[in-house]
Amino acid sequence: MYSRAHLLIEREFKNMSKDPPWGIEAWPMYDDTIFEWMAKIRGLQRTSWEGGIFKIYIKFDEHFSVRPPQVLFQTIPFHPNVEVCTGRPCVDFLDDYSLWKENFSISMLLVSLQTLLSFPVLKNAVNPEAASMLQNSPQSYRQMTQECVTASQRVEAGGSPQVTNPDSHAVRFNQPDVPARSTHNTRTAGATRVSKLSFDDYHNTWCGIATSKTRPDAVNPFLESIRGNPKLQEIHLGVPREELEDQMRKQMEEHSVLMYGKFKSQPSMESVRDAKIAHLERMKRIYLAPRQSPLPPREEIDIGKSLPALQATDANWEKEVDDLVNWTNTLDSNAIDAS
Repeated sequence: MYSRAHLLIEREFKNMSKDPPWGIEAWPMYDDTIFEWMAKIRGLQRTSWEGGIFKIYIKFDEHFSVRPPQVLFQTIPFHPNVEVCTGRPCVDFLDDYSLWKENFSISMLLVSLQTLLSFPVLKNAVNPEAASMLQNSPQSYRQMTQECVTASQRVEAGGSPQVTNPDSHAVRFNQPDVPARSTHNTRTAGATRVSKLSFDDYHNTWCGIATSKTRPDAVNPFLESIRGNPKLQEIHLGVPREELEDQMRKQMEEHSVLMYGKFKSQPSMESVRDAKIAHLERMKRIYLAPRQSPLPPREEIDIGKSLPALQATDANWEKEVDDLVNWTNTLDSNAIDAS
């Protein structure tokens, strides 16, 4: 006969299989026990974690659902609320049993972790470095999250978080060695084994994808490996190299203006001369009146010579008047009245 905890966990698995939340999968890891689960959550869409695939290990005990299960990130993200060494998420109802409610479901727990990735809580952060980067340099934090997303995709593909053959145009991975579980039989469908990651492997992984340096003369092996491949550099930086150089140039110009002021360039001699000539022309038009040419001398009119022409004009006019009067006298007044 199964225990109460076993029956509740089995019901949770049936509910998850029937109606899983978006981007969340969960299943028991082994056939002979239902108290150990493997979950997989994807980053929310339209956030910096979009495309990420993170595995979560869940271990129940006989006190479920009075007490919450143990939850650990197997794919540990660079996040203010996730411990770097253990992968334990900092969630109030997981840390304080008094805040856990018996009606809380595993679906709700995983959705809370999925939301926590995109909306971190900076108060009492368990990863101070990530919290400080998010507060002081959001662009660097976003770049780090993109590196986490890329690394999680490589791990999901069955490879290593790092690129191992930078000379090839295709990204290749080393197949990790997953130790088999000797005391239990693994599940045949969709089974995933939990493998522990040593601190040295973790440190080497993050040194390869981190953007900060432990010392000034340190060399980033990941940046060195993609130095000769422009395509991988564009993927790593998130923008084309030309656009990145243009942005850096603009930032340097803005920095110079803020620190030293904006200085105008020295005008050329030709532009100075043209400006002076234009100024003189304007002054001439304003203050110097235009010169007027003198009037031609008046001509003396001889009235005596003009009289014969005037008299001839008057004689012609009188003759026309007489002809008109004679014509009117010949008209029939009766015919005019009748018309």
